[in-house]
Amino acid sequence: MAPKVNFEDMTWLRRWIKKGLSKDKKTLDLSNRRFNLQIAIEVAEGLAVPGIETLYMHGCWLKDSYMEELAESDLFAPVKELWMYENSLGSEGVRYIAESEKFENLHYLSLYSNKIGSEGAVALAESPHLSRLETLDLSFNRVGDEGAVALAQSKHLNRLKVLHLDANGIGTAGMAALAECSGLRSLTTLNLTYNRMEPEGLELMAASPRLKQLETFKSDLPPEDD
Repeated sequence: MAPKVNFEDMTWLRRWIKKGLSKDKKTLDLSNRRFNLQIAIEVAEGLAVPGIETLYMHGCWLKDSYMEELAESDLFAPVKELWMYENSLGSEGVRYIAESEKFENLHYLSLYSNKIGSEGAVALAESPHLSRLETLDLSFNRVGDEGAVALAQSKHLNRLKVLHLDANGIGTAGMAALAECSGLRSLTTLNLTYNRMEPEGLELMAASPRLKQLETFKSDLPPEDD
């Protein structure tokens, strides 16, 4: 159950800032604050912390409807590193992020352990507002083949260096696209463990010159014999 909050008295919001703001005022930690829709509205309308670069909002029970309110908040405008893992965001919630100009400064986005499907991954891949992203963590979601293909062929994620797609139900079609990574020109690290063990897809990845060039590639491929 979300905490009871007196919304006429905004001291609770000031307490959140005081407790969560780092000494150098560059990091704000709101993790494990249990949100409801009204709290999301109040945060969206009343919380802006100029100069913060890192924002922790993991374990906040965030839902799609909450993200609809939060996505246009000035809170996110200066943020470069955003941690929103272990919430309840689905594809619709992620679409609000992808369509908002408030996230244009993001370099790092962690969304693992949510409920994001293929449509959410497509929205991220097609977002012109996320072109500065260097790290994207979508592990333990539901992006599937369609989402993996969209990410691999993205025309906007040209700066992405690190992509985590562990445990996303990705099969042959997704693995084939990731083996080419035609849209991820800067990629150096790809994590793809705990996906579907489809021999054709695994063989395509094993033979991929592009994946062999990566600094780090983790998958369910059996180790090569010496």
